[in-house]
Amino acid sequence: MLALDQKVTLSCTDTGKDAAGTIVRIVGSRVDVMLDGGGNLLVSLNMQKPGLYVGSQSGLEFVMRTLAEFRCRARVAGVI
Repeated sequence: MLALDQKVTLSCTDTGKDAAGTIVRIVGSRVDVMLDGGGNLLVSLNMQKPGLYVGSQSGLEFVMRTLAEFRCRARVAGVI
């Protein structure tokens, strides 16, 4: 479950790098994350499926995965 002020990691699909951030807003299926690092960069992510959020900022695509997405994959693979 996501919560305000929760620390999260976003993965940039374009560069392959990870970026740390903090959840600052949750509205319906949208989550806004402020990236750490002093740049005050806000990334709005929309839920694509349970546990998978996708958004873009400055021409780059970011993905955030939560525990729900990993559980879904494990069920499909027959692990749990």
